[in-house]
Amino acid sequence: MLTARIISALVAILIIIPTLIWGGVFGVTLLVALFASVGAYELTNHLGALKEMPSKIMTIGLGILAVFLFYLTPVGYVPAVMALFPLVAVLLHLFCFKVIEDTINSVTQVIFVCAYLVIPLAHAVLLSRIEESNVWIFFVLVIVCLGDVGAYFIGKYYGKTHFSKNVSPRKTIEGLVGGLIGSLAGMLILKIFVPGMPPLVILLEATILLCVAGPLGDLCASAIKRRLGIKDFGSIMPGHGGIMDRADSLIPTIPILYYFLVVSGYGLRT
Repeated sequence: MLTARIISALVAILIIIPTLIWGGVFGVTLLVALFASVGAYELTNHLGALKEMPSKIMTIGLGILAVFLFYLTPVGYVPAVMALFPLVAVLLHLFCFKVIEDTINSVTQVIFVCAYLVIPLAHAVLLSRIEESNVWIFFVLVIVCLGDVGAYFIGKYYGKTHFSKNVSPRKTIEGLVGGLIGSLAGMLILKIFVPGMPPLVILLEATILLCVAGPLGDLCASAIKRRLGIKDFGSIMPGHGGIMDRADSLIPTIPILYYFLVVSGYGLRT
């Protein structure tokens, strides 16, 4: 199992890292569209009104459209895109009223998939549009990944105090502390080796925010899986589950980092 997890992680790294280094904003957009599409496919497989092909295709198509609108739309108009998206979903269902039988549940679940998964991940496109390019995407990936590693090992060997047995029985207070340690270590590494990073206090505030948001995203995904009666959303990554199982911590952390940077004034929006 550990070998499969390592191989899956290496494959993901070989896809993600070159794209972030050489792909620019458009490369990030394509990457987000790919991961969001796979994640939406995995999620629709477990939502009753979206299992049939017309609703599934509509959901994935809307997700791809949302990602590219984050790329094409001036940043100031992105909130309008997010606000109008549910109306677009309703309008498309009106045209497909005779094709999609369970229309009300279908439109509700389409909006859920886009609001819960696609739009938060699409904020990675906005992060890449900030001056300093993809440094901030590296930042959130490093903080979340090293936080997961720290939480996994500390929780596995020292975890005793469970805090959410009903939703995620393996999560412990000790694991959260390990996650914080791992994230802080990642933040310090980036501060030392990446030129032009903001002052340490800003990075510390951002890291703490991500350390809070990441486990909450994990818990939300666990709650959804428990409600759906499944262990994993998918199986595309052996040892890890599906894209949704790996992106659960990124769903809240990517938009939170973006809006933190906007509010704090670090990184000019383009």
